[in-house]
Amino acid sequence: MERKVNIKQRLAYNYLRDDKTKFLLYGGAGGGGKSWLGCEWLMQCAYYLPGTRWFVGRNNLKDSRESVTVTFNKVAKLHGFTAYKTNNEGIAFDNGSEIVYIDLTYYPVKDPMYERLGSKEYTGGWIEEAGEVHYLAFDVLKTRIGRHMNDVYGIPGKILITCNPKKNWLYRDFYKPWKEGKLKEPYAFIQALVQDNPWATEDYIESLRSTKDRVTKERLYFGNWEYDNDPAALCDYDAICDLFTNEFVKPVGDSSGSADLAMKGRDRFVAGHWKGNVCYIKLDQEYSTGKSIETDLKRMMIECSIPRSRMIADSDGLGSYLESYLNGIKEFHGGSRPMNLEFDNLKSECGFKLAEMINSRLIRIVCTEAQRERIIEELGVLKQDHIDSDTRKKGIISKEKMKEILGHSPDYLDMLIMAMSFRIKPAIKRLKAKLGNI
Repeated sequence: MERKVNIKQRLAYNYLRDDKTKFLLYGGAGGGGKSWLGCEWLMQCAYYLPGTRWFVGRNNLKDSRESVTVTFNKVAKLHGFTAYKTNNEGIAFDNGSEIVYIDLTYYPVKDPMYERLGSKEYTGGWIEEAGEVHYLAFDVLKTRIGRHMNDVYGIPGKILITCNPKKNWLYRDFYKPWKEGKLKEPYAFIQALVQDNPWATEDYIESLRSTKDRVTKERLYFGNWEYDNDPAALCDYDAICDLFTNEFVKPVGDSSGSADLAMKGRDRFVAGHWKGNVCYIKLDQEYSTGKSIETDLKRMMIECSIPRSRMIADSDGLGSYLESYLNGIKEFHGGSRPMNLEFDNLKSECGFKLAEMINSRLIRIVCTEAQRERIIEELGVLKQDHIDSDTRKKGIISKEKMKEILGHSPDYLDMLIMAMSFRIKPAIKRLKAKLGNI
């Protein structure tokens, strides 16, 4: 087969054909030849290795069928290759090989751990538009490659990942380590820009260059992974990612607890046990009743030695309901008067305190992979409200606005924010302490 590749694609083939690399991230901008590379690589693999089984996955199965099929047919036409047929399930080769389209949509209720992928066996595959794909999909697929005729042909399982810049697991696991010179085998990353692709049309290049939207131009033309440095964002993204690996933050000090309550599928019931500044996610339930919340929270408090005066809960009056059964626990009133009058309410003050502690690497969170991804996502919407005003008090955007951005309630974020009520102190006390040292 004749190959139509650019310099960055040639480098990608070096990784895709070696014995060391298993996971290659290619792209990081628009027009770098990502889709062409994916289709051509899988075409060659399936053609030269009869009977093998490959996957192409996207966040939306319909998109895979449409976009991949169109590009694959273009690649096949260029090479004069006709020994295949396309259908709704994927691409079948005359030699018995197949490329299967798989749905990588995240279903947090019916399939939160991607169990539907657990029984699949593939030779290798390609995750396209990976910025839209949940980390757990990649994590599960890592265990499903190298399982179909790899031993027959003596080849390792590989996953090609293509994307545009996105501050998620791609940034955390590939781009940031690569930028710092710390990315190690079996991972690899290639930054491919539209300027690297000699087959990109001048019209397309000009459309990226002349776009009026700054973020779009930074991401797709310049390949800038730091594009979303939102001045309203309170937490540094790297600091958020570090939350789960700050092993130097030790579980010492008093035990406390915070819980975001929800009943009968209305949001999530999330509760954390804090040992000093280390938070252990202990309760995380999609469906709860008032009785189960009371029972489970009481059990957590006993097992974790949390005094009732060090347990705080909230959720549209449910905290008040719970306080009548667990006498002595604290009810969080986010809209109440803050301790420091520079903030518009208590929740905003606690939100700023949470961001301060995160950015200073003073907190560690112990949780599952699925919870980690959700917490990272929710902390991304901890943003300052009315940032352009220099006369108003400091505040954070409303919960309704957070829900609009996320598509769901920020339950983990609320739990973390409430815990800060035990960590904020009135400004006047801090001032007196300073004066006392003079």
